[in-house]
Amino acid sequence: MRDLAYLVFAFAVSATAVACSNGDGDPLPIDAPTNPGVDAPTNPAVDAPQANVCTGALYDGCTGNDKCMSNNCRLFNGANLMVCTQTCDAANPCPAQNGQPVSCNGMGICRPQAANACTPQ
Repeated sequence: MRDLAYLVFAFAVSATAVACSNGDGDPLPIDAPTNPGVDAPTNPAVDAPQANVCTGALYDGCTGNDKCMSNNCRLFNGANLMVCTQTCDAANPCPAQNGQPVSCNGMGICRPQAANACTPQ
């Protein structure tokens, strides 16, 4: 009976060794994916697609006037929004943003509801 248990154990160990190889008899590293590109773990900080970087267009997020084509980066405190904008009045209304109207605030500045989907430089 003891010999039978030994044979079963030896078979299990050899089957495991074969299952954990790359097909050439070489064992795979412990953390190696069995199907690279498919089974590989992902790291969002490394594997995430690059965000769309703002170009300074109207309604892009900004960090200063020099980041805007209009040279007009404004902080709208109430909305916690800092965007490239322009002046406006009744004769010069604000351009639409993605087909949506943008209001001209009481200070004569175009104020969108949100910044364009991009990452400020």
